Amino acid sequence: MSNISLGIHMGHDRSVSVVVDGNLVGCLATERIDRIKHSKSSVIPFKTIDTLLGYLNIDVHTIKYVGITYVSVEINNLTKYYEDQLKDYYPNWNFKIIPVSHHLAHAASTYYTSQFNDALVFVADGGGDLINGEEESESIYIAKNNILYLAEQRCQSNVIHTLTREQFHLYPFMNDKYKQYQVSIAKKYEQITYMLGFAWNQAGKTMGLASYGKELLNLDIPPITNLNFNLSLDFLVKDIYELYLASGIRYQEYITKNRADIAKTIQNFTEQLIISIFSYAINKYGIKNICVAGGLFLNCLLNHKILDRFNDIKLHICPAAGDDGQSIGAAYIAYQYFNDTKLATRKKTIPYLGLSYTNSQIEKALKSHNLNYKYFENTTLQCKIIAKEIYDNKIVGILTGRSEIGPRALCHRSILANATWDGMKDYINNKVKHRENFRPFAPVILKEFELEYFKLRQTSPYMLLAPFVNENYQNKIPSVVHVDKTARVQSVTQNDNAFIYHIIKEFYKLSGTPVLLNTSFNDNGEPIVETPSDAIKTFLSTEIDVLVLENYIIYK
Repeated sequence: MSNISLGIHMGHDRSVSVVVDGNLVGCLATERIDRIKHSKSSVIPFKTIDTLLGYLNIDVHTIKYVGITYVSVEINNLTKYYEDQLKDYYPNWNFKIIPVSHHLAHAASTYYTSQFNDALVFVADGGGDLINGEEESESIYIAKNNILYLAEQRCQSNVIHTLTREQFHLYPFMNDKYKQYQVSIAKKYEQITYMLGFAWNQAGKTMGLASYGKELLNLDIPPITNLNFNLSLDFLVKDIYELYLASGIRYQEYITKNRADIAKTIQNFTEQLIISIFSYAINKYGIKNICVAGGLFLNCLLNHKILDRFNDIKLHICPAAGDDGQSIGAAYIAYQYFNDTKLATRKKTIPYLGLSYTNSQIEKALKSHNLNYKYFENTTLQCKIIAKEIYDNKIVGILTGRSEIGPRALCHRSILANATWDGMKDYINNKVKHRENFRPFAPVILKEFELEYFKLRQTSPYMLLAPFVNENYQNKIPSVVHVDKTARVQSVTQNDNAFIYHIIKEFYKLSGTPVLLNTSFNDNGEPIVETPSDAIKTFLSTEIDVLVLENYIIYK
């Protein structure tokens, strides 16, 4: 009988993961099931558990250990609370709950999805669990022989866990007592995101906007000698307020006028501070295999700057670097209670760990919407047709294989388009995605061409690195080149992603360019589509021209 552990994350970005005999076999974010973006609740996502276990054909009663995580709590105090919920829902189940701290779960999610034995693991997020009344902010772990050891940790004030209130991101509202309270690096980035008028979990917009600006302030970062550095609530917020006072214009006018420059200032500060911390940690611990996790490392500009600065390291980032990856870490930590040596030979299974759909399920969804469709037994012919549609500037929504983990669509639930047409970015932003025009789209490229087109320091399969585009190709793929001449790259291989690989290869034959535009298959404000029905609804409600559901092609 197999050894099976389950990981469950509650809070925001709830998710569920399963480890069998030392290997991650499934991970599903609750937002993909309940269709609520960043699905947030203290309740266990039972429907997500049932859906994933049903897909994997696993009886919950065969699972022995259950890892649980939350955020901004003392997780050990919640063991009985969640044990009662699980026993009420699943009667006669004999299991043991393993409470896992927030940062340990992040660390485990990235280390155990890497292929490293020894690694330096760095976690940086908005905030983790409570340690003596303070909240985890940045942590360094040492990983060796499948065990994680906490080496250093910085904590922040838990009073300001939520930054949406004006007294935490607008200087005139700030309580004097709070101004010197410590915040995490990611929370500082989030704080400025609110100042710019963006909402919760929209730091990606700040990152996109930063490329249009220049630094407002020259922020010298002192050398880091330990993790106990000073980063106060009023830092930068006060400086920006003083610049506004000197400007002679209204506050909101000043922010609007300097929006891109403010975004650039926080982006540069974050990059410089993280690089200083990495320099300290790499020198101290002498480890060149680096794993990172936490929402801060969804910042693909930052990630590639790390590689630019430290060209002798190997960097691994779990695609689910945010809290939707918590359940992965929880499942792995829970699995260790088997004391099973199979963990030492774990396989690479990321990133396609969600659900897939049969032809009968797809046909049922198509018929329920009275859609005409074509079925292709010959996928070679199908790929040629899809590539020709993209070449003719048609927008193609695609659902294939198991859904990907993390917030970035990695071509299994993607919208694909022609990267060579310079009007494509604005067209999709306006007509399909309904989002701000300053937000860029990503290129997906055949792996054998990625170093030719992009100044990458290492391969980029998960859209988590944004290198510069090589000059001679910038004009050839204009719709995926950002204003700063970077691009958020995903490369694909025939082994890992055969269907998408062949579509791009057929497009390459037509256009001479082995690159497509790739963006997530969803409308603005919605989770990425999961089911064929989700895909059909988005197809019908947007200006997507062609829908591909596995072997089926559907036209408007």
